[in-house]
Amino acid sequence: MPISVRIIEQADIKQHRHDFTEIVVVLGGVGDHLLDDDRFPISTGDVLVIDQNHVHGYRNARGLQIANILFDEQFVLDREHSLTHLAGYQALVHLEPGARSRLSFGGKLKLTTENRIMIEERIHELRDELTTRAEGYQALSLSILVDVIVRLCRIYRTSASDTQRNLCDMGYVVGYLEQNYQDRIEIKDLEPLVAMSPRTLMRRFAQATGTTPMQYLLRVRVTRAAHMLCTTQASMTDISAEVGFSDSNYFSRQFRKLIGTSPTEYRHAYTSSHA
Repeated sequence: MPISVRIIEQADIKQHRHDFTEIVVVLGGVGDHLLDDDRFPISTGDVLVIDQNHVHGYRNARGLQIANILFDEQFVLDREHSLTHLAGYQALVHLEPGARSRLSFGGKLKLTTENRIMIEERIHELRDELTTRAEGYQALSLSILVDVIVRLCRIYRTSASDTQRNLCDMGYVVGYLEQNYQDRIEIKDLEPLVAMSPRTLMRRFAQATGTTPMQYLLRVRVTRAAHMLCTTQASMTDISAEVGFSDSNYFSRQFRKLIGTSPTEYRHAYTSSHA
């Protein structure tokens, strides 16, 4: 099971990178969380999400007790794809970590005492299942993990912060782009999702993601194409069309621009490394 739980007294630790997604729930104490080039104060009830795109660590830890849930996001999404439809999931897992510096940690999730106790109880259940490995523990462990994620997303979605609500609004947009990337999409198609003018949508999307909706869509398409290059034998023309490009030459140029190599070279490098 690519799922793990640790409940620990967190000491200071240098910044490091994981190849999985990590949900951190602060159960007690205080400290500073280091994320990339920034440092943010954390305390009881704070929830942090860190993925493989960021380096993180801890400093000035004083009685800092945390619960870590470590998991392979793709493994979970392959079995529960509906998570990607949740605005709270897109906001909490994908948008907030990247926007943390731009928003001065204003989009963080802070649990009430009641919610923290409830989430902590479920985390203990997950840890017990993974430890005892009783019959059916794989299915139950996945179920408990999804339950924890959904509960956190619901709490985030109903938060009172304007910043959090905006991230959730943009989560709807991101979810739409992730689900419909194969289609022809224009800004006018996104406006009804959040009832905003094009100018407001562009501004708030940039605050949440650091880029424009169309650039984000381009990245989604290229990422999907990279996955297909590694997992199928489809031609470049077929792949470009499958992910939403009408021109295979344009696809190749954008792929090189974002990935740093051509689609052919990318596939060859992957094939050689897994021979």
